[in-house]
Amino acid sequence: MTSNFFNSILRYKKWLINWIIFIILFCTTLIINAGILGTVTIYTVLTHNLSIDIAIIFLSIPIISIIAFIIGGYLFTPLFLFLHKKVLGRNLIYGIREMQRPKDFKGAFMNSLFPALLAFNIGILLSDESILYDLLFVDTFNAGPAINQILTLIFLFPLVSGIGIGVFSAAYFLLESGIEYTNKERKKVLRGSFPTEVRSIGGFYLYYLKGYAGISVIISLFSLIFSFFSLLEGLSIGIYIINITTWPLIPFCITLFMVPVSIIQDFTYERRKKFTLKWAEKLNIRGQLEDPLGTNNKLD
Repeated sequence: MTSNFFNSILRYKKWLINWIIFIILFCTTLIINAGILGTVTIYTVLTHNLSIDIAIIFLSIPIISIIAFIIGGYLFTPLFLFLHKKVLGRNLIYGIREMQRPKDFKGAFMNSLFPALLAFNIGILLSDESILYDLLFVDTFNAGPAINQILTLIFLFPLVSGIGIGVFSAAYFLLESGIEYTNKERKKVLRGSFPTEVRSIGGFYLYYLKGYAGISVIISLFSLIFSFFSLLEGLSIGIYIINITTWPLIPFCITLFMVPVSIIQDFTYERRKKFTLKWAEKLNIRGQLEDPLGTNNKLD
């Protein structure tokens, strides 16, 4: 038991060190800002001290994201698998490719990037609701629509991060299980009017989720920045430059807060794979694909 724990620490050492350094730098920045701003009361909940509230909000992102990854994966994986098999999978042939946990732990940042982009986009969409302003801000705070939206967005980061990683978790469950399919028996493929494909179910969902997250967040981010500039007048050029350079980096900041999710994802690899394959068995998905590209038939 002790040996396994020590091996796990060694496996994740690089990313754990980087993540701890990031958290220290983040907290140091908050402490400096707290010294400059003093005690500012904005939110009706939490501590009524803006700097401490910001710390609580951002530091809760990894906790909520880990919970959402586990719950989302175990809830949505059977649903995604069922939808693909029963709704999209007519005339598709399914099988299972033997998968093993990668020898080295890599890709922690990229695994978290697209869930963070999706979270940021959802946050921007939700933050433009005036009803939230009445619930979140004290009566004495009234800084205008642009600032209200930004502070609401910040407050929503833990919630939307959980939503983002929860949606992506099922795709990761499926991808790592090795469940794949081929369209070689579809009529348009047999007629020669469409190429034969072999894809993983997890890759199928990831393709669309990443596409939506990547494109939509760019549109939402530019919309947020332009609305911010149009509603704030008389500010110095320095403030504008700070906002132009800072806000595009926020999704990457959320990504770094989500890094512990990738560690949990890797650590629970075998358990999650076993869970997913049990559901595949219930849907009559078993064994490897035989001649997935249909090349044997063509040779005959």
